[in-house]
Order: sequence, then structure tokens, then C-alpha cells
Amino acid sequence: MSYYMENIPSVIIPERAKNTVVEEILSNITCGLEWNIGYSPDDTVITMGKYAPVSLSEGECVTNVTNDGVFIKGRDYASAIRGALMLFMKTKFDDSKEAFFLENECITHRPTMDFRAVHICIFPETSLDFFKKCVRSAALVGFSHVIFEFWGMLQFDCLKELSWPFAFTKDEIKEIVFEANALGLEVIPMFNHLGHASSCRAMNGKHVVLDQNPSLEYMFTSYGWVWNIEREDVRELHRKIRNELIELCGEGKYFHLGCDEAYYPADDPQKAIETVGYLNLVSEELKKCGRKGIIWHDMMLSGDEAEGYVANASTDFAKTFRDNLTRDIIIADWQYGVHNEPWKSSPVFKNEGFDVVCCPWDNHNNINDAIDTVNENKLFGIIHTTWHTLFKGYSRLVYAGMISYNSEYKSVCEINFSYSAHVARKAMPSAGDYEKSGWSEKMMGPGLV
Repeated sequence: MSYYMENIPSVIIPERAKNTVVEEILSNITCGLEWNIGYSPDDTVITMGKYAPVSLSEGECVTNVTNDGVFIKGRDYASAIRGALMLFMKTKFDDSKEAFFLENECITHRPTMDFRAVHICIFPETSLDFFKKCVRSAALVGFSHVIFEFWGMLQFDCLKELSWPFAFTKDEIKEIVFEANALGLEVIPMFNHLGHASSCRAMNGKHVVLDQNPSLEYMFTSYGWVWNIEREDVRELHRKIRNELIELCGEGKYFHLGCDEAYYPADDPQKAIETVGYLNLVSEELKKCGRKGIIWHDMMLSGDEAEGYVANASTDFAKTFRDNLTRDIIIADWQYGVHNEPWKSSPVFKNEGFDVVCCPWDNHNNINDAIDTVNENKLFGIIHTTWHTLFKGYSRLVYAGMISYNSEYKSVCEINFSYSAHVARKAMPSAGDYEKSGWSEKMMGPGLV
């Protein structure tokens, strides 16, 4: 049995969803058919037809499809719109009746973790349209948060050399923030406060600040790779950067501070004290605006503690760092080489009182292990990372979002480029433009379908 939509489907959605992206995606889902959209002051309910209400006793959202209508109830706006998007993605077309329909079902959605984030890097090679497509896709597959990291690609007011001359404007990014919020995503701003101070990949030898103004070398150490956080003017610059990003990215509970791969101090426990002192100060400042900091794990772990795992500090440095870092900061554990086993590193941080998120990358087994580790150890959540491989790792983004929401989706999208292409078309159709279709701008190499 199924609910058949009208020739012009009618839906009532929350007033907070008044954004053209919602209209676009609903139309995309029905292959260009326009919808008749009404708005309600209730942030938590979405309906179609002669719906049958059901209670939400637990979980994040309940969806009920009957022959006569659709009822969706979330615990808040984000969960309601997320439940609606994931339900409508199941829409099918009956060519015998020339109508779109949803099969009858009543499901209470209980994601195994509340914090399900994807980390998206905006490089000079990242087009605005592709960035927008990835953010929309993150909402369609069940992510709750999206992290924006600008690699020299956002025009800051506080220091013009923080961006390349062709970087995106705040108005361009703000449009994507509004879309993300309308689709139920919280945007987490990110800026590296220690290593990766070049805002460029090390292998390319570029530096967004120093290639434009070499006289600013005093702001960095390690030949520009690490911020000189001992300087008060650098700390003040970081403060201004955080304020600009928080204003740009809107309301939220988190700020990602980076802090990975800052190799130069990793053998000196005194440097650990100095670094932790700065991060604790930043954490207090973030707390005043209702946010928690997030940092990568690798400067807090030594190879002696987790052999074969990513660990970029000496034993003394790592112990000093962990002993003195505030527990208000969330630890983002990235272990890209762990396949087919529970992560041994994450419990180290949890056992010392930290909230921990597991961060996989571009391998399905690595993603599975990360999610299993979160669930088995009752960790804080997941951050799926994409880095410079987003153009070929888009299908991993789809996979990680769906199975962190519900592991039963493995059967739908495991190593399934076709389903990922389906998501991409619903997020942002290409209108026949080859360069804007799919997710890869270049032909894949050998070994890939």
C-alpha cells in the first residue's frame, strides 16, 4: 500500500524552512515537479494529505506514511526536516499511474549517535557549486553537522593575506550557511590554531600569508608551518578570526581549532604546557559564547600508547598535554589506517575524561570501524573527513552519513556509486552540464568502476 502524491504535491512545513533550497530539493526529488508548499509555526511537524498523527515517545523523529497522507514529527526543527528529507528520498514513480508515491511505513528514527558531522575543506580548486552540492548532500544522507574549513578561500576582514585574492566573499558563503541551516545542519567553523598555518598542503609548498606578504614571517615558526602562539598579536588575530567565523557560520555549539601535525614541539614537555595553556584560554573564550572547542588527537598520543596508530608526540609530551588540557575540549581521533578492528586509540582519551569523536576518511572498512568504535564505547560521535579527495570521495561522504544515522543503510549504499549519483542529482541537478554533473571533474584511474 502507498500514498500517491497529487499532480502538484502539497506539503505543510515549518516556517523556518522558508528557503529556496527546500523548494529546490523537493522539486528535484520529483524530477522537476513543482510543489505547493504551505508553512506552519510548528517547528517540529511536517504533513501531507489526510495524515495520521503518531506520537514521538523516543528517538529523533517519527515518520508515518498511510494511503491518505504523510506525518512527520521531530524532537526539534533539525530532526523534523532531516526525517522529511530522508523519507522523501524514498519517493518512487509509478509510470502506470503517472504519479509519484511513497510506500506505507511507520518508523521511529533512533540514530545511534546524535553528533554526526562531515568535515568539508574549501580549496582553491573547490568550486562554489560543488561545495554547495556537498553541503546539500550531507543533509540528504543524515548528517547533523557540517564543518567548514577554508584553505585560504574566505575573505577575512582582520587580515587580507589570510585569503587568496580570488577567495569567496562572506556573502557567497553566507548563502550556503542559510541553506545548511534550512536543511537541518549546524555549521561548525574551523581555523587551524597551531600546525597547518600555511592554509595550504605541505606537498605543494604554498603559503597563503607568506606568499603574499613575506614580512609577516614573525607570526609563524617552523618556516611558516606553525603559528607563533607565544606572540600576543597572533593570539589577538586568532581571536578576531574566531569572531568573524562565528558570526559567519551562525548559531552553534562548537568550533574546530585544528592543532594537528605541529611537529616541532612534540618532544618538549614544556612546549606541551605552553600549548595547552593557550588552548585552555581559547576554550574559556569559546565557552563565553556557548561553544566547545574541538582539536585533532595526534599531538596528544604517542606511538608507545597505540603502536601502529597515528601518534605525533613523544610519551612525555602526550601525557603532559592530556593531563593539563581542559576536558571541555572534544578530541577528534583520526585513524585512517585502521581497518577491520575496533580503534584502540579512542578509549585512551575517553578513559581520561574527554568527549571523543572518531574521524574516518576514504575507506569503507575504516568508516565501518569508526562507527562501530563510537557505538561500542558510547563515544560522542563521528566526524567524517574528506580533505583533498572530496572529488573522488563523495560516495564515502554519502556512505558515512547514512550508516552513522542507521547501520541498516549499509545494504543501500555500500560501495555504491550509483546511489551516490542519485543523491548528487537530487541535491543539485546538473541540467546537462557535464562539468557540474556527478562529483568528479576528472576521469578516475585504474581499479575504479
